Amino acid sequence: METLGILTSLISLIVLLGIGTPAGLAMLVSGTCGSLLAFGPDIAMTYLGTSVYRESANFVLLSIPLFVFMGALGTQGGLWGRLFAWAYSLVGRIGGGLAMAIVGAGAVLGAASGSSTANAAALGKVSIRESKKYGYEQRTVLACIASSGTIAVMIPPSITLIVYALLTETSVARLFAAGVVPGLLTAVALIGAVAVIARVRPESLPKGPRFTAREQLTATGQAAPILAVIGLVIVGIYAGLYTPTEAAAVGVLGIGILALVFGKIRFPHLFAAAREAAETTGMIFMIIVGAFIFGRFMSATRIPQSFADTVAGLPLGPYPILVILLCVYIVLGAFMDQLAIQVLTIPIVFPLIETFGFDPYWFAIIFVKTVEIGLLTPPLGLNVYVVSGMAKVPVAEAFRGIWPFLAADGVMLVALVAFPELSLWLPDLLLGKA
Repeated sequence: METLGILTSLISLIVLLGIGTPAGLAMLVSGTCGSLLAFGPDIAMTYLGTSVYRESANFVLLSIPLFVFMGALGTQGGLWGRLFAWAYSLVGRIGGGLAMAIVGAGAVLGAASGSSTANAAALGKVSIRESKKYGYEQRTVLACIASSGTIAVMIPPSITLIVYALLTETSVARLFAAGVVPGLLTAVALIGAVAVIARVRPESLPKGPRFTAREQLTATGQAAPILAVIGLVIVGIYAGLYTPTEAAAVGVLGIGILALVFGKIRFPHLFAAAREAAETTGMIFMIIVGAFIFGRFMSATRIPQSFADTVAGLPLGPYPILVILLCVYIVLGAFMDQLAIQVLTIPIVFPLIETFGFDPYWFAIIFVKTVEIGLLTPPLGLNVYVVSGMAKVPVAEAFRGIWPFLAADGVMLVALVAFPELSLWLPDLLLGKA
């Protein structure tokens, strides 16, 4: 019966995902069906009855709705537009300056939202209109917005890293520290891609107006309170002043106050932000609960352990197997939701990573880089769909401009694999050796 349960679970999961069933529900149903057939109704109902509460009541997960709400408040209050204006005042006068400002704003905004999709949406609301004003090629701008949005997946407070910590029982603070340098280097790589485009096709990214020192100072002053709140959140975590969950609450309070003072946010905006946070959180929690039920069934059948033992026994070294895993992640990212990939595969892959002696925090960062690439890769490319929908243009047009930015992400992935110190130097400095 156990074999029948495994086959039923896997087939039902593939079928449900194939017909468009939400990933969380698909995993919950397939895991429950497999447990019913393999172990009987008593054990299956025990899994279902205990997992829903225990996994959703985890204190670490409380940071997810808070960080999402923080990002939504900034969007509704118009605060992220101030960050964009500040970045544009510094680099807008050079060729591709507007696109470079988008990347810079994406890096800063990513440190406030924690959500790639929310980051791309916030950038799009401001920069799509501005780019048309200055004659920028639309497909390049949309690709730049989508790529800049992915920085939020890497740079703290990344929701993806929070979920990774939950799945692997690793330190959220150390993961956040590990994501800082790769996140900043990703921004540099994307700016490099913009510079290359501006050099090769200058007509697509024309120069903007020159800002006076007074105008730059004014823009800096308007952005400074927002930057201070973001800094308070991040520095507080690393200084040990509060946990990531408490830091998220500090961020919500700070951004909420600024939205009231500068953005003149009203009750309808507050309601819209709360609704966005609730919808996003509900989706994430459904995936987490479904994944734990499915993963618990897989663990009981020892499939993850068997897979790890089989792969470890292949006549290949650890690094060739790591490259194969990363290629699989990139391919999966083109077809599946990133969070679903994470919760489905990390419980299986993580024991293998430990077997090979790879640093779990380093692997987290290179995994996240594949997530960033998946958010841009056709045919799914969620961020590209988001920005093309906002601009009301065919998604194929946005995908046409994505390749230089994908190339930059590819270079970063190779660098992160080749030089683990890029990910591990800062957490070792701030928090000591793991």
